[in-house]
Amino acid sequence: MDEPIELDTRLISRTKTGSVINATTNPNVANVSNSEQQSNVVELPPVDRGFKAWSFCASACALETFIWGWNNTYGIFQEFYSTNPPFQNSSLISISAIGTASLAIQYIEIIAVIAVCQRYPEKVKPAMWLSLFVCVAALTVSSFANQVWQLIILQGVIFGLAAGVLYAPIIMWLSEWFVQRRGLAGGIIFGGSGVGGFAFPLAIGACLDKIGFSWTMRVWAIILGVCCSLALFGSNPRLPVRKPGIDRPRSSWPSGMTNFIKNPLLLCMLATNAVQALGFFPVSVFISTYTSALTTSTISPTIVLALFNASSVVCYIFFGRICDSYPYAAVILFSGLGSALGAFLLWGFATHLGLIFAFALVFGGLSGGFPGVWPAAATEIAGPVHEHVSLAFGAFGVVKGIAAIVGPIIAAALHDKSKTASYERYGSHGYRKVEIFVGVMAIATAFCAIGVAFMSKSKRVQ
Repeated sequence: MDEPIELDTRLISRTKTGSVINATTNPNVANVSNSEQQSNVVELPPVDRGFKAWSFCASACALETFIWGWNNTYGIFQEFYSTNPPFQNSSLISISAIGTASLAIQYIEIIAVIAVCQRYPEKVKPAMWLSLFVCVAALTVSSFANQVWQLIILQGVIFGLAAGVLYAPIIMWLSEWFVQRRGLAGGIIFGGSGVGGFAFPLAIGACLDKIGFSWTMRVWAIILGVCCSLALFGSNPRLPVRKPGIDRPRSSWPSGMTNFIKNPLLLCMLATNAVQALGFFPVSVFISTYTSALTTSTISPTIVLALFNASSVVCYIFFGRICDSYPYAAVILFSGLGSALGAFLLWGFATHLGLIFAFALVFGGLSGGFPGVWPAAATEIAGPVHEHVSLAFGAFGVVKGIAAIVGPIIAAALHDKSKTASYERYGSHGYRKVEIFVGVMAIATAFCAIGVAFMSKSKRVQ
């Protein structure tokens, strides 16, 4: 182990990887007051390895599982609300607004939450505990709801806002704990959403059948509270946090924002994320409904949704690991072309369960695992400005959140309801235009990969 280095009154720490952190340039490490000058050297835990780094990864994955895994489960609730009292007489648009509101809010608010967390680091952990309490309370109170507008407010807006605050610091701390293995760690963390998306539809579907909506929500609220509380104990920043004072002024808002916003690579990645998400979310919303049209089985839609979410876990980790060693633009190209083939061929000709299962695995993996490229892309966009890594994640989340709203709306408009009972050779049950739209968005993603590769090469040359 390297020995800590002390120079004047600056706080410097050499980690096991040999990196040096200086408090005069990194506000997160905090300046040292006169009373602390005799203990002004802090040795930080190593990045990319060690118990604390991987315990953070495991804890963050647990939070991802219960927060985003819940979002990936909403298709089960949507089908239940549409067919069971007291919500079955509500419009499909209002019912779908519950899950859409929660998902979109969590994505869109990430960048604002991260910016505030960077400004007030000492408030982050208390805010996470408070947000968890609000999440549990919102789900508990929603168990007494008897109208859809109440669910929109409780499960959609309130839960979405609180869950976003609970999760956003994970994105910020990921870049502190992992550098060379950031893609792998990010893939493991993001894969939690697929794990939850696989397990929760099966468990929650069974609970809805056996104990009903009200008790399902209460039991789930307790499970969420207990498991996320345990995960919060392991979710901590790597850099020490100290309260600001007279001799330790609060850090400024992230610098260089003008150059960050105008970064051509950022703009190209935002466009790529937008078209990719526009094609992904219609499938995540309608795949259960499409499966229901193919069979009278009540379990098949749940299994398809579970497979769709589970397949993303493998690609999250695989894409993240590949991006640690190879250009992420190649992964984007592979994801786009593979998703397009899945949409045009497997879903287009899916007139029986075998093909829709295959489509769920292929498209769910290649398209669902797409955010596995985010750590590598954000790192290159940020360059030497550490704070911009998290902001790039937040910017990706904003466009994905908007697409989570727009994509399903477009798909709903393209769906031909007059053919819901037909079995055409291609695009049955009125989904032909939806399938074509999803496939075109996947092809557009592949074309965007070429632009990303060009911008990335230009940035490296500079």
